Amino acid sequence: MSILNRIANLTKASLHEMLNKLEDPVMMTGQYLRNLEEDLGNAENALREQRIGVSVAERKSAEAAQAAKQSELQALAALEAGDEAGARVIAAAKIRYEEQAGQYAAEAAEAKERVAELEIRLEEGKAEFERLKQKRQELAARARKVEESEQLHRPNISRGLDYGAAAKGFERMEEKILEWEAGAEVSGRSYTAGSGSPLTGASASDSAAVAEELQRMKDQLASRDK
Repeated sequence: MSILNRIANLTKASLHEMLNKLEDPVMMTGQYLRNLEEDLGNAENALREQRIGVSVAERKSAEAAQAAKQSELQALAALEAGDEAGARVIAAAKIRYEEQAGQYAAEAAEAKERVAELEIRLEEGKAEFERLKQKRQELAARARKVEESEQLHRPNISRGLDYGAAAKGFERMEEKILEWEAGAEVSGRSYTAGSGSPLTGASASDSAAVAEELQRMKDQLASRDK
């Protein structure tokens, strides 16, 4: 092994030893709980935003559907008055409103799925938070018992600190306390994202869809006049 490798290993070993001497298991479990509580708060905010998104999308879908119905009545009136050009423009608007209504309805459905998923995760997270709070009390009691020993030697566990998952952090702290307990016993003493832009569509004024819609309206008027 080269001198540089030996120096690097010695530096890492010294760093791990220093971290283990500074690390207080009870304090760290408290930090894990604060991290988890912050995550729960973020999840609750996200859930509120998704619920608002559902409400907005449903309202816009209903408004667009109503506008489509109104446009059809206006187009029929234009046809009755002999204004086919005007009816064509209104029929194109009706198609766009129907497209918008469909898009907003799809957005509302997607947002509802996200709401359901967030609700499940939030409930699971809250249950885990309560479980870990109880676990922390247990670990704190065990740590106090060990610290009453006159010859307490903290183990040198050369592993990095994991702040990402509260549950994993608790497991690590419990492992440390178990090692303290074992050491004390040997020495003879005790120790966890509105609605998007509506579909505008291509210009439908001269499209086949508009022509089809106009023909349907003409047929509707013809059958009504019979």
